[in-house]
Amino acid sequence: MDTSITKSYWNDIVLAFPILSKNEKNSEKCDDEQFLAIKKIIVDNKLISFVHGMVTHKIKQDLMSKINDFWLYFMPYDVVELSYLLPSDDVSGDFSGFEKFKCAVDELFNLAQSYVETINRLQMLFENKKINLLKNLNAQICALLHSTLPSDYNKIIYQFYRVALRVFTKEDMVGDKKNTSKDGTFHCIGCSAEVISCKCDYILESFHLTNWQLITIGILEPLAGDVIMDLIHQTIESEVQDTTKDNFGEHHISDLENWIDKNVYNWVKYIYIPKHSKITHIADINLAIFMRKLKHLLYESYTRTRIDQLFNIIIEYPDSEPAVIDLSFTLHKTDFKSELCKKLQNALHSRLLHPAVNTIDIITAYTAAIKVLRKIDPCGALLQEVTQPIRAYLRSRKDTVRCVMTTLTEEGHYLTDELVRNENVLDEDDVCEEESMVEWAKWMPDPVDANPSKSSKRFRNSDTVSMLVDIYGTRELFVNEYRALLADRLLTQFMDNIGDEIRYLEFGDSLLHSCSVMLKDVYDSKRINHHLYSDPTSNLSSNNLNNKLEFPVKAIIVSNQFWPNFKDNFNVELPSVIQEHLDNYTKAFESFKVSTFGNGNRTLNWKPNLGIINIDLVLKDKTLNFTVSPIHATIIWHFQEQEEWTINDLSIKMRVPATTLRRRIGFWQNQGLLREKSFDTFIFVEDGIPTTSISGKGNRTSFVGRNSEFVYGDDDDEMESAVASAQDQREEELQVFWSYIVGMLTNLDSLPLDRIHQMLKMFATQGTGVDCSLTQLRLFLDEKVKQHLLIFTGGRYKLSK
Repeated sequence: MDTSITKSYWNDIVLAFPILSKNEKNSEKCDDEQFLAIKKIIVDNKLISFVHGMVTHKIKQDLMSKINDFWLYFMPYDVVELSYLLPSDDVSGDFSGFEKFKCAVDELFNLAQSYVETINRLQMLFENKKINLLKNLNAQICALLHSTLPSDYNKIIYQFYRVALRVFTKEDMVGDKKNTSKDGTFHCIGCSAEVISCKCDYILESFHLTNWQLITIGILEPLAGDVIMDLIHQTIESEVQDTTKDNFGEHHISDLENWIDKNVYNWVKYIYIPKHSKITHIADINLAIFMRKLKHLLYESYTRTRIDQLFNIIIEYPDSEPAVIDLSFTLHKTDFKSELCKKLQNALHSRLLHPAVNTIDIITAYTAAIKVLRKIDPCGALLQEVTQPIRAYLRSRKDTVRCVMTTLTEEGHYLTDELVRNENVLDEDDVCEEESMVEWAKWMPDPVDANPSKSSKRFRNSDTVSMLVDIYGTRELFVNEYRALLADRLLTQFMDNIGDEIRYLEFGDSLLHSCSVMLKDVYDSKRINHHLYSDPTSNLSSNNLNNKLEFPVKAIIVSNQFWPNFKDNFNVELPSVIQEHLDNYTKAFESFKVSTFGNGNRTLNWKPNLGIINIDLVLKDKTLNFTVSPIHATIIWHFQEQEEWTINDLSIKMRVPATTLRRRIGFWQNQGLLREKSFDTFIFVEDGIPTTSISGKGNRTSFVGRNSEFVYGDDDDEMESAVASAQDQREEELQVFWSYIVGMLTNLDSLPLDRIHQMLKMFATQGTGVDCSLTQLRLFLDEKVKQHLLIFTGGRYKLSK
């Protein structure tokens, strides 16, 4: 570039671009005609780049000297004093921040506008329309602003948009639009000013203008974008919290989506499409994309909120089903499965899986969790991972099997209905491949995070009953427990209707053959009882002249090899009059077998400690009716022979262990009929008062009057099973292995679990005929560790020294 040429035309260039003058305020300005002549000179002499460089450099210097004034508005009052912006008594802190940001943007806008004429003239020098000098100016302003950012600049911006958001949404706030202060004056709920001096219109008008100025300069998104998004996010979270708080019985997602589409959408348009602007800063398609992002924020916020509430949702299921359906919808739109799994497992450990919670309550929560997680994640991968700690904990409780079977056979329970509908335990091999492919069009692949093993797939496809039964990985333990429960009901309740029990037998096929025999025994016993008392030739018939029976005897005649083991191995010595009635029944039974089958070798072996007896106690002018066990009846019977008995004397008389006898006497003590005169010495009290009330224990009735009827089994302390539980029976069976295990550990010092199991399979199970799974063996050995017979260390078992 020729320097002489530049000097000769320098005055013309300064006239066209006064910003280059040393004294810009007093410099002359050319009109449009003069500028066109000067433009021709610049173009002809190829001075475009020189002029552009000089003008942009001057603008940059000028901006750098003035840009710091913008950030002064963001400084605390003790740093820089702006007296005209100091908050007065009637202006809140947020409104003061609103005013400061408005003034700062207004000054910045005026500064940027002061260069527009210069930039427009400079733009005319370029024929290339792709060069946008005004856009470059805005970018330069933005860069300079960010190069001098103060540390807490966001505070003022938050206040500005927070005030505007409050005014914008005041119509949606709950309650009256007017707040009353302590002095009784009414304040606007939007701007917090007194109603007579409400600033809402001013705030909205200023808000429109400021956003338009930021859009015009091109710094709305760089300067305030994060603040706007953060405020919207906070608003969404607040709305979700307020809407869903302790409310699980209603659907909320559609309402929240409508709220986003209406309120939040209008707020976003209010910012990005201000009414002062002739052009829109954000196109409709971009606004639609922005709204989709906001809906995703809504789904994330809702999902996190419901994950925190999921334990309560499970406990309240099925009343909480709407919340479960909504969570299932939002969880598929977010990636929070791992977070859900972790938080729910933590909630289960802290609120459910500890000794203070009853086993039946844990099982109820487990079945509810199965149903909830199945709805949330139908593939079952989430269910398998979340419920694994519950299954492990239930295996550690001794009463789990009995509680599960009690739940499954409880009248009116929804699991009972599933059991009867055959939605129950099925082996994977029972389902034909051809049948499983009938609905092939609905097939969906397993999720990538699902366990690909065959057992895992079977678990994920199991129904609720199957998952309960498969807690131990085997059905045999549950079938044996059901046998024990059934035997207990048959022996203690003399069930009149066995139809439901017959339906339950479908749940185990051949494994419940013994139960079928037990029910057949009950049916045959009822038939025999009816025959013996109705046959004129029977010595029990009322038509028989030799019949001197004072009360009827009805027996359940059991096939011993098909019934579970009985818990008590002693035979109580019954009163002679009762024994005579049993002997008469035996003779009638023997005669019936001879006449029917010609077999005189069939007789009865009585179990006098089992069954129930209905007795009347006559006390002065009152009569009490009780239905109790034979041991209870025999105890109170002997107190009519003498009024005082010691535990030792009564134990010898009845042939019952003293510990068992003392526990049974406690029942009559509670009824106020026996009193402990001295240690282990009891006397009969005819006008005693019951010391316990049965009210308050579930749905049982209170023992109100002394002439009331009491049924044995209504008291928790007396509800003892007549037969050994499946767990007790299994532990007794596994005791045959103990001598083998002691021998192994004596010779080999210590062994891991799998090695002990392999050696037992080779040497012990074949000789005893008792099978033992790895899980059962581990539980058995762990029990021996608790008894201090074994030591478990380093994954190996060894004998205790």
